[in-house]
Formats: sequence, C-alpha cells, structure tokens
Amino acid sequence: MIPVVLAFQTILWLALCWNFLRGRSGSIYHPFAFYLVFHGVVFVARPILEYFFNFHAAFDYMWFYPNEDRIIFTLFLSSWGLVAFSIFGWGIDATGPRFDRPVHEGFTAAEWQAFWILVVLVLPFATYSFYLHLGEGLGGSDLVQGYHDPITGIYILTNTTGYIASADGALLPLSLMLIWAMRFRFWSFVPFLTYLGLHIYIGWGRWAIILSVAMLGLLALFRKRRRWIRPSWIIIGLAVFVVFQQLGENRDYFQEVIAGEPHDEDPLARNRPWVSRFDGLDFANFDYLTYIVDIVPNKSETYSYFTQYLQLLTEPIPRILWPEKPIGPPIELVNLNNYGNFVALTQSLVGDGWVSLGWLGVFVTLALVGYINLRLHRWFWSGEATNFKILAYCIYLPLTMQWFRDGGISIAKFVLFTVMPLVLWQIILRLVAGAQSDPNFRPRVPGGSGGTTASPSPLGRRFGRP
Repeated sequence: MIPVVLAFQTILWLALCWNFLRGRSGSIYHPFAFYLVFHGVVFVARPILEYFFNFHAAFDYMWFYPNEDRIIFTLFLSSWGLVAFSIFGWGIDATGPRFDRPVHEGFTAAEWQAFWILVVLVLPFATYSFYLHLGEGLGGSDLVQGYHDPITGIYILTNTTGYIASADGALLPLSLMLIWAMRFRFWSFVPFLTYLGLHIYIGWGRWAIILSVAMLGLLALFRKRRRWIRPSWIIIGLAVFVVFQQLGENRDYFQEVIAGEPHDEDPLARNRPWVSRFDGLDFANFDYLTYIVDIVPNKSETYSYFTQYLQLLTEPIPRILWPEKPIGPPIELVNLNNYGNFVALTQSLVGDGWVSLGWLGVFVTLALVGYINLRLHRWFWSGEATNFKILAYCIYLPLTMQWFRDGGISIAKFVLFTVMPLVLWQIILRLVAGAQSDPNFRPRVPGGSGGTTASPSPLGRRFGRP
C-alpha cells in the first residue's frame, strides 16, 4: 500500500509543479516555488528513499519506529498541508513578474550616507558576535556557554544573550547591500566571500551557507531580469550541497584539509552504499512528522491549541533581565520529549499545525503562512522597484525554507537579524533625507567654505552614482 500512496503524492506534487511553471505568477521569486522545493525534498524524495533503501537513522535517534499505517497517514497529512499552501499561497495569486519597472541600480548619495551610518551602528556588535562563534568553532568553547534543557531540549545561553550571540547574522545583509550598491563589481564580493568562507572553515551555520547563496542568486537574477535560474546555475547548487553534506559528516573537514591533516573516515561509513549517506537528520522532517502524529493527541491527550505562539510575547525579553523566563512557550500543553528523543529536531509547519489542532490545525497553519507570503509577493511586484524593496524581499524569501522546516516562531528570529538591518537603514535614510530638506541645512562644498548650492556627494561620485 505504501508504494501506491508514494506514487499518489508524487503525482500530486508533479502536477502542482507543472501548473506553477506554466502559470502567469510562476517564477523563482514566488514563495510557492520555495515550498514546492521544500515539500519535494522532505515529503516526496525522503519517504521514497526511506522505503526503498531502509533509512532509519532518524528513527534510531528518536527511539521510535512507525508501522505502515502511521507512514501512510503521515504521507496523506503532508499532502494535505501542500494543498492548503497551494490554495492560499499561490492559487488565488494572479500577480506576475514585472520587469518593466525602472530600477535604479546602485545607491543614491543619501542611501550611501545611510548605509555607512548603518555599518557604524551594526558592525561592532555583528563582528563581536562572529568572534564569539569563530572562537567556539576553533576550540574556544568557553566564549559562548549554555546547556540543553533536559525537559524541553531547548538550548539556554548562560553567559550572554541571544541578541549578541545571533547578531553576526547582520553581516550577511550588509555584505549583500554592498554588492547590490556597487552593481556587482568584483571587489564588492570580498565581505560576502569572507563571511561564507569563515562559515565553511569553522563548520557551523551550514544552513547560512545555503541561504546566503540563494539570496545572492535572487539579487543577481533580478538584476538580469530573469524569471528562472539558468540551467548552468544548477552546478553551483550542487557544489553548495556537497559542502553542506560534507560539513554534516565532519564539521572540521575543511580545517583539516587546509592544515594538511589526514582525516580518518569511519570504515563502516566508507564501505556503505553512496545513497545511504543521505540517511541522516538533515532532511528528515517526514520522519519527525511520523513521530509527532504518533504522539499527538493519542499519547499527549491534548493539542497545543496554538499556545506555542505565545512565545512571541516572552522571547524578546533577554533571560539576563528575566532569569525566571519560561523555557520555550509560557504555556506548554504538549512536550514531544516526554515520549522519546526530540532534542534539536524540527517540527516543520505541517507538524506544528498538527500539534496545534490536528487536521484543522495543519490547514489553518499552512493556509495562513501561504497567504502571508502571497501578500509579500504582491508587495514586491507592485509599485516602484526601490532598493529597499528589492533587497528586503530577496533576502527574506530564502528564509522561508527555514520557516517551512522549523515551524513555530523561528522565522521571527531569522528576520530580526537579516531583514531588520534593512528596516533600520530605511529609518536612517528618512532622517538623512529629512535633514537635507531642512531649509537651514547647508552642505559643505568640497574644497570650499560652504554655500547654498548642494554639490554631488563625494560618496556618490566615488561609488558610481549616475
């Protein structure tokens, strides 16, 4: 029976892919494109590999082994979520790509001024945060201290706050802003490549590697007015995946390669079939979902009724200021760790919806997330194509993969350190523009004693302002 259900959901996914590719709104910039990729990997390809190659690493980790009925049930549930997202996240969207709008490539003088002010404000915190992680990745484990709560499995910081520990994420939008502002001149890639290279070298933040490359790719495609990626770009994607997979097996791999140290691979791993190397925890959301539907509500005897989202009210408060802050949501009706080992695993949006209210919870969760992203897609293609709109959307869109994978409130944390710097940039820009529109404002003329006529900004001339 399982092969029949696998075939059914594969046909459903392929049919939606075909119609999306042919549709007016279909493009790489549509959130539904990212959900189709996510669903295809974890809810279509993963169950097929699991069935035919007997994948079981995730089940071993959770101390849970589902029967055939549970697997079939989970397959239908994941397809139910796909249908909900496709209706409200794409089916009612008639907005197509608009490349006819004029795009001002590069920053204006005011945008450059706001950018450098942003760099001065953000860079010290982001650099210090990166230093903490860099030291941790190179053996300085005392720089960031914390522990996994034995009940919830949530990691708790003890010697710093999450705002500092995660501030390094702001380095990514700053580097992408520089590339866009400099119209992709080769030297503008130096900060971005440095950020990427350090992540690869120290072996942490593997998802940051994939997402940062995707963000840069979207910006490059938009600059070329392309609706879809070039086939040749698939090679780049495969290279990034190889790096991701290699770091998953050995976080110190590239450190050992650069240092010339031989890496002794596990003989059992060396002799196992190539396809079995994918039997890990990276793309095992289907496995996690089978565990979740086995627990809720039969063993938990309740749903969460969306109470996990109350964490949005408590999470912003640093634990340093509130030592008794609840670990996780302030009201916890379902704890998946009470029935097995779910530490450091992700529920996915489908699992989060099931924990919330079963079939109805899945439909509401996927429909709401789909509609939110649909509205952002309409905003992106409507009105003027400003630098803020282009950068904010192309940086945000790949983050949806983390939202689909994690579920819950995690997207708020990612947006805080990747998109919020752009919002701060816009606030600074308005203040700069407001100051320049002040009748008492008199900009200094370079080489002169001042005057009433504004001259082009030296930043504008230096960085290629038209």
